[in-house]
Parts: sequence; C-alpha cells; structure tokens
Amino acid sequence: MASMIIANENANWGAGQRKVRQATDFLRKQGFSFSLSTTQYRGHARELAAAAAAQKTDTVIVIGGDGTVNEVINGLLTSGQSNVPRVGIIPSGSSNDLSKSLEIPQPLEDACRAVMRGKVENVDVGRAGPHYFCSASCLGYFAEIAARSLGMKRFGGSLRYVISGLDAIRTMAAGWEMSVRTDGKVFHGVYAVLLVGNAPRFGGLTMLPGARLDDGALDCLLIEMVSKWEALQLIPLAYKKAMERHRRVTRFQATSLSVTLRRPTQLCNDGEMVPGSFESIDYTILPGALQILC
Repeated sequence: MASMIIANENANWGAGQRKVRQATDFLRKQGFSFSLSTTQYRGHARELAAAAAAQKTDTVIVIGGDGTVNEVINGLLTSGQSNVPRVGIIPSGSSNDLSKSLEIPQPLEDACRAVMRGKVENVDVGRAGPHYFCSASCLGYFAEIAARSLGMKRFGGSLRYVISGLDAIRTMAAGWEMSVRTDGKVFHGVYAVLLVGNAPRFGGLTMLPGARLDDGALDCLLIEMVSKWEALQLIPLAYKKAMERHRRVTRFQATSLSVTLRRPTQLCNDGEMVPGSFESIDYTILPGALQILC
C-alpha cells in the first residue's frame, strides 16, 4: 500500500526537524515503505495532501502538530476525490490536541508503531463554512487568544494559551451580539466566546469532557460576556475540566449551527487562524468522514 509522509520540520517552532528525522529513520529500520514530502510554507501541507489524494495514495501520515493535521485534512476533503486516504499522525507539535483526544501515543516510536499497525477509527469532521476541522472551531475571544498564542514561541501546550488569555482579559472591552440557531434552539445575546467542538481537547486543555469524535454531533460552549473578574475565574475551571459549571457558560450539542454577529470576529480552527473576519458562519458535522490510524 502506498504511504506518503507530510512532515512539518517547523512544528513546535522548529523542534519538529529532529522528530522528523527520528521518525523517518525508525520507520525505515522497521521496513515501512513511504515517500516523504516536507512543507515549505503555510498551506503547503494542504497542497501536498490534495495531490496525494489525486494520486490515489492509500495513507497520508502527518509528522507535525494540530495545524499541519488541519491543513492535511482540508487538502484531502477538498481534493474532489471519492476515496479519501487514511490519515496517520506522528505528533510533534506544541499541544497535539487531536492525537491526545484520539489516545494516539505521544512518544515518537510508539506513535510510529501505531501507524504501522494500521488500526483504523472512523472519525467525524466538522465544517465551518468551507473550512474543515477535527478538534474545534472558535469565535470571539478564544479566537483572539489563539491568534496571540501563535507568537508565544517560548511556551508550549496550554501555558501559551493561558498567558495569551490573561493578556486578552486585561484588554477586553465588549462582547459580540450573536444569534446562534441550532437544532430546534435559538440563542441570542452578547457573548464572549463560541466554541464548537468535535473532540474533548482544545488549547492544550480538556475543554469539552466527554465529547466524542464518532458520535455525529458537535459539542458547543457558549460563554456570555463577563466581567474581567469572572473571566479570570474561568481559567482554573478549564484546568479542572469544569468550565461548563460556570453560570455564564452554556453547553449544548448540535448537528448544525447558523451563527450571525453584529460585528466581525476572527475564526480559529484547530488552533490555526482562518484568514479574514466573519459576521456569519454555518457549522455542520460530517459523520465518519475520515479514517485515522489510532
């Protein structure tokens, strides 16, 4: 079976180069056959994945973080091919939320063995407008925090999101007047955050405990605009996997959402910023759209 590795040597701000070398050396020693392509610029992984699908590649293996996986998934699902290649993940990013949600081993050699074993799980994929995501998509202050975190090169995992979050809380002024129409429900008010999740982890933390990647539903958090003091209270709740206990937070499930806002917001999918700003967006879930080696 034809396998292609798409590797991001700049994952985790350059630390990925060593992991790419170690992973490919290990796979070769095990007799695992593959072709290797390394990304050269933002969006390159998406192009490489689309080309792999067009070439009828059986398996695309990602060595990188959540952003690289997101690019690959978007490349595969927008390729126009009827048979989407399976996806393997050898995590080398700073948070690796998707691989942790899927319980893919984090040690490099164990992740390589999981790829070689070839055990497949069918995984749902979320769609925000024309953009796909596997872990989560967010609007409002969570998107602003994600944008700020991309410049926090000295910190990894949840710490860079927390530091960026504290900075966002310090400067936050107004929320977004938002209407969210879901399966039989309508939410309307002034909100700070909409988090649309497909997996339990986002931002290095378990934001949506109990969320499943194979249940055909999106798990969502809607956070009302709060005072700076109340916003600070959300941080320890996030670490305790209990953010939804806050009185200003509503959690619900849906198979689709239609969101409109009175002023534009940034959009973040799987920790990566989607170019532009948005005053409306439609969300849907694609059940079992992807096969991932776990």
